Amino acid sequence: MKSKKHIDFSLKGSLIIAVISILSFSSCKKDEVIVSPPVAANEYMTTLKLRFENKSNSSDTTWAVWKDLTPDDQNAPDTSKAIINLQKDTKYKVSVKILDETKNPATDITEDIRERGNFHFFSFFTSGAISSNLTIVATDFDTNPTPFHIGLENEFTTNGTVSSGRLEGVLKHQPNTKNGTFAPGNSELDVFFTLNIK
Repeated sequence: MKSKKHIDFSLKGSLIIAVISILSFSSCKKDEVIVSPPVAANEYMTTLKLRFENKSNSSDTTWAVWKDLTPDDQNAPDTSKAIINLQKDTKYKVSVKILDETKNPATDITEDIRERGNFHFFSFFTSGAISSNLTIVATDFDTNPTPFHIGLENEFTTNGTVSSGRLEGVLKHQPNTKNGTFAPGNSELDVFFTLNIK
């Protein structure tokens, strides 16, 4: 009987050790699971400025500004300076500048976006009468194996027709999905301007 008890104890001990070993092994395996790092949080962007420079006359420059200093509430953005007046039959160099004005002093995050251009794409869209009278071409490129446009530097070309409409600008974050089109990724900033060709 003693011998039997000893055997039973040994078996129970072996079973307990086996269970502990399995649990320990499972725990180790769980710790070793590789998890993809989360996508970085979207930048906090409150202000977008567009600088227009007449390519035939560098002294002819103008700025347009879209601003939303309280993005967490329901207040409408400030579009009092989001008005663009362009000459007909003219080419413009257009630069995009993006700021975070919730900070003091304001933070210019344009270069940060440019440095991470492989994951960002800024696009313009037109609506209204200007759609057939304005051509927009991005002129900057990222460093992907097949370079794609970033969209912070552009050329706007107006034709000879006087017209007005809406210009929309959208910054997309496209981590590991950028392919030269607007579709991939999520929108980080969506702004709009009134544009007049005179």
